[in-house]
Parts: sequence; structure tokens; C-alpha cells
Amino acid sequence: MASEQNSNRNSQNRKTSFIESELIRLENENLYRQINVFDVEKESTLKYKKKHLLNFSSNDYLGLSKNKALLKQLNQQIKLQISQCSSRLISGSSTKIERLEKNLSSHRDTQSTLIFSNGYMANLGVLSALGDKETVIFSDRLNHASIIDGCKLSNSQVNIFPHNDCSILEELVKKTSTKKKIIITEGIFSMDGDFSKLKEISKISKEYDCILIVDDAHGDFIVGNNTLKNYSGTPAYFNISKEVDVHISSLSKGLGCFGGYVGSSKIICKYLINKSRPFIFTSALPDFLCEIADIALTNAKKGTHQQKLYDNIDYFHKLIDEYNILNVKKIRYSPIIPIIIGSEKKAMDISTKLLKKGFYVQAIRYPTVNKNQARLRVSLSAEHNKHQIYNLLNILSRILK
Repeated sequence: MASEQNSNRNSQNRKTSFIESELIRLENENLYRQINVFDVEKESTLKYKKKHLLNFSSNDYLGLSKNKALLKQLNQQIKLQISQCSSRLISGSSTKIERLEKNLSSHRDTQSTLIFSNGYMANLGVLSALGDKETVIFSDRLNHASIIDGCKLSNSQVNIFPHNDCSILEELVKKTSTKKKIIITEGIFSMDGDFSKLKEISKISKEYDCILIVDDAHGDFIVGNNTLKNYSGTPAYFNISKEVDVHISSLSKGLGCFGGYVGSSKIICKYLINKSRPFIFTSALPDFLCEIADIALTNAKKGTHQQKLYDNIDYFHKLIDEYNILNVKKIRYSPIIPIIIGSEKKAMDISTKLLKKGFYVQAIRYPTVNKNQARLRVSLSAEHNKHQIYNLLNILSRILK
């Protein structure tokens, strides 16, 4: 019996030896990841191993995930059922889902909108449906993993252009004789915090008959047309909303809720209903999440949270200059502020030291960013106050020295 157990154990070890080797390699190269457990508290704080931390790693840019008015509404929404428990094409939709889609179409100024289970699935769903072997996709080098995976699923030819390099993008597009062409970029890039050059990209898209897709997960509800103050994302910020064929976004960042959505023409949305596998074969977003997102959308339109966020961004940049902290990308209106460290080990060490001092700032490493481009990714929120921001940068400046 003992002999049989040893044999089974040895067999299992042989099967998984490549896994163990890879985990050892990741540890040796300071690329190993593990999940920390945090309990959310109030006012931008987390509880971690009986320690209270200020959270500077959340994408809750407007602080709506802990908004008291929204939380009061939450309990009232879960009355009849928790979830649809099926896809919309099997069990049907609901008036709550359709109302949110209608309001998001108005928000984004599109003919139609489809709710997806999250932003990742929205990117997979759009690219895998619109692309095929007869398609060429032009994708920015710094596009999110969900876009990269969506490109792979599409079976299209994929041409990667250097980050925001519109001259090379135009050269690549001009050389392509294929009729079906797609350009995809982000609005605000998730790890660098900079804006896409949407005006130039939209001109290229229009001149060469490309479908233009913008993933605006980090710009939606944060920026918009400054005159109209509509906060409907980066295309509105650059006044090219109508030039974008497909708007992809998230409900879990600026709105502080959960889910993703695609805004586009009626014909493209009809096509996605029939061709997008992540939409067809995934359960519908629960009604209570749709209702809360709808309430959050109304709240976000007021602009008070955005103004508080902008003030925090300006204050952060002011302190960066005063403390002479180098290698920081300072971009007005962007809540994502990367502090480039370089070394993976050094970035992790600084993040750990900040944790001990009561600040949660995540170190971002390869493959999320290029090797030796590790960074501290600071995410600012309207929920932060100036005292918290001051304390973070005061401590960080000492650690960096």
C-alpha cells in the first residue's frame, strides 16, 4: 500500500515538475505573484493583518463604490432575485438591463449599447466577433491584456505599432491591401496613465476606412468635453466621439460598480448579439448591479466627484515637484500616476516598505509592463484627501532617498 502511494506521488511530481520549475524561476526573478487579503474600510482605508492602510491602488477613481447614497440603494434593489442565472438569449433580458443600456447610449452618444459581464469580456467579445482571417488589426503596443487576448481569439493578422506612434501606424495601414481593417487603442492607458492620440488616430481611421475601437475603461466618467462637462470619456475629450465606431468601457472603475459595456451603431450591436461568444454564452449581469450602475451614472454626471479628483491630481503633481521625485509621468486629468523604478526587486522593496508605513501602493512588474520598467502605480481617487496624499509622498520621498 505504501509502495503504491509513493508511486502515485512520484507520478504526480513528474506531471507537475514544469510548474514547480516555473514558480522557482518567477521567484528568482522577482516576478512571483501572490494574493494578499484586504478588507475594505471607509475613507480610502483597508485592513490588512490587523493593520490599517491607505489605499492608493484602487481604480475607484470617483469614490463611488463606497458612496453612502448608493449603498443605501443596494439593499432595496435585491428584492426578487440575485441573478438572471442564464444568458439573455436563453432567459431573456430585463427592463433594468435595457434601461441601463439606453442611459449608457445617451451618456456615450451612441445608437445602441450592450452590457457585458465585465470589460475584459467586452474586449474579447468585440474583437473575436468583428475579426477573422480576412482582417488586419492594428493594436497599440501598450494595449491591455484583454485586447491582446481578443486579437488572438479573432484569428486576424495583428500588427503592433509602437505606443502612440501615429506615423508608423499610418505606414502600416497604408501598406495593407486587406479590405477589413481595425484600429484598436485605449483612451487612457492603464499602466502609463497617458492619453491615446485619438485625434490623429481617428484621421488615419477615416482616411483608410478602418473600424476604430477605443477601450476607454480608465477615461470614461473621468474626462469628457470640458465645455459640456459631460464626462463621457476620452473621445469626447478630444471631440471625436462620432469618429469612434466601437466604444468599450467598464462599470467597475469610474462608476465604482461592476460590469462592462459596448456602445456602437445599431447594426454592430445586432451583429454582436449574433456573433459575440462572450455575450451569447455568459449569464446576464444581475439586475441589482444594473440598477446600482444606473444610479451611479446619474451621480457621476453631477461633476462634483471629478472636480475633487482633478484637485487631488493637481496637488499630487505639485508635491512631486516639491519633493523632486523623478521619473513620474505628470498628465493632467489622469488618475493613474506611474512612478518608474526600473528594477523589479527595487519596486517590490519600496512597495513593501510603504505597506509597513501604512500605504498600499502596488508594484507593477513584467509581464504587465516591460522588463526593467517596474513601477509604483499610484491610483488617485476623489475619496482621498490632501492630508493623505501629503503623507504618502512625504514617506515615499524619504524611502527613495
